Amino acid sequence: MKENRPACTKTACLNISCKSFLTAYALCAVFHAPLDPSQYETAIDLCIASIYELLGAYDLKFLLLSILSAFCYGFAARRLEGKDCGGRSRTVLACLFALFLLLGQSYHEAGDSSLLFGSLVNFLKSALAFAGFSCLFHALTGLAWDALDSHSFQSGGKHFFTERAFSKSFLILLGAYLPFLLLAFPGNLCWDAIGQIEQVIGDAPYSAHHPLFHTLIMGGLVKAGEALFHSPEIGLFTYMLLQDAALAAALAATISVLSRRGAGFGLLLTMLLLYCLTPVYSNIASTALKDVPYSACVIVYVICLALLLERPERLRSRKFVLSFFSIQLGVILLRNNGLYVVLLAGMVSFFYLFRKYGLRERILCLFASFGGSALAARAILALLAFTCSASPGSMGEMMSLPFQQTARYLQLYQDEIDSQERDAIQAVLGDAGTVAAKYDPASADPVKALFDRTASAGDLASYMKAWFRGFTRHPGTYFEAFFLHIYGWFTPAVANSIRYEADAYDAIRQGGLFPGAEKLLIFYYRFAGRTPLGFLENIGLGVWALFFLTFYQKGHGQAAALCAGAPLWVSLLICMASPCFFGHPRYAFPILFTLPFLYGFTLTLAPAARQAARK
Repeated sequence: MKENRPACTKTACLNISCKSFLTAYALCAVFHAPLDPSQYETAIDLCIASIYELLGAYDLKFLLLSILSAFCYGFAARRLEGKDCGGRSRTVLACLFALFLLLGQSYHEAGDSSLLFGSLVNFLKSALAFAGFSCLFHALTGLAWDALDSHSFQSGGKHFFTERAFSKSFLILLGAYLPFLLLAFPGNLCWDAIGQIEQVIGDAPYSAHHPLFHTLIMGGLVKAGEALFHSPEIGLFTYMLLQDAALAAALAATISVLSRRGAGFGLLLTMLLLYCLTPVYSNIASTALKDVPYSACVIVYVICLALLLERPERLRSRKFVLSFFSIQLGVILLRNNGLYVVLLAGMVSFFYLFRKYGLRERILCLFASFGGSALAARAILALLAFTCSASPGSMGEMMSLPFQQTARYLQLYQDEIDSQERDAIQAVLGDAGTVAAKYDPASADPVKALFDRTASAGDLASYMKAWFRGFTRHPGTYFEAFFLHIYGWFTPAVANSIRYEADAYDAIRQGGLFPGAEKLLIFYYRFAGRTPLGFLENIGLGVWALFFLTFYQKGHGQAAALCAGAPLWVSLLICMASPCFFGHPRYAFPILFTLPFLYGFTLTLAPAARQAARK
């Protein structure tokens, strides 16, 4: 045994040295466009330049990163020795993170995958970087996994949140958000909110493009402020107070529920500080936005769903069924795509619960918990649309991705399409040349705005046939357009502006409580984005946290907690289908705002099973 120790030590040192070198290489690698052979006089010059490009630079930064990486790997090796900590699942997760990071960098800097796959040199360079990042993320996720497994997140005694956790948290959160709202008086407006208000005050016809239920509430309060106090600003501020209260109540509910489950003071305090200090919460609390009350409803919906999946007998309680039914109504009424969240997450949950019920209870579960709320919400929205004579939403809202792919295809290969394909495209989007010219990799809105609302179902079917023909000819172009459309949701390296800054709106005074107040807020939020506080609201980091949590739940056999995260995965699909990610992080609010609760729920679920998993 003693004779084998030196060999094992040498092997371990060699392993750490290789990983450290690869990690430092990945962190220092600078990717460039593929080398152009025409820029070099001889093949030898091209070969030397290629070698330089592949090797990179080995300066002081590289040396320091190598040393830090070696310490990290050495610590991880000692800490994780003899522990599974995810096994193969953690390896898959680390590789996914490395791939997301590298693809995101390539698409962000070059607009395609050429920085990774554009040449043999770039491919080899990206392969080395992938190996380095995979090793790093494998060690970091292992340490995070072990940290969650080796700590108890439950409390054995009383603490600040043991009694009246909801009221305490609610008042603290309101106190944290109110100063920002007062400075932004009467409230920051984005373009969507302006469009909704104009519908109610009569400057624009009603439309189901935005959720009518929310439009009538926000616009109705603005109109009431004008009618009662001759001040639409008072009406908007009243709405902002209600919006803030809804968000604070939903966040306080997460702390209250976890407190009743015996969560420790440290876990609950961390969540409260996260809610108070992360800029995105106070930011959107001072912005009139449909996504705020919608996200509040999603938070409560996930709470109810998690509690139901943990203990299905809760469905026998009329109070619980009524609460669950009502909150699902709110999810659907406050955002048009909330219907997909409820239906798809409901399907996942229903199949999880299917084996736990008899026939009568299965029917009750399906109707009362999932299908009934969808039917009721659709009936309410139909009634509101009929009463307001609202025009239906555009089918084009659901087709951001195929429209983007068509526009990119037309930019590159417009001469290849035949007259039949051209006619099919133009029947839906108008002139093919205009479609190509409107293509913007960062946003589908310019192309989507060309959608002809009068297009029939037959026109759409013909368009999809033309779309598919283009895909069969140049699938690479379609994949490039797809990744350009979604990469920002999956990499923390892409910054996403949280502050919505619309131009002045004449009907309502904006600019803050006093001259310059709005500029102070904008400065604070932009500066916060350059600090660790900004990293807490990073969309890509939130998605990575969702991936990690899902793998962690799966590794511990926590099926109930795993299924409770279904609304967040549906929300991620909605993000991917949205017009863009730059400047529109609001699509990911349900993910960012609900993750702290899901982590807390997972860490306080089935303590006996968690102890067994540790052993």
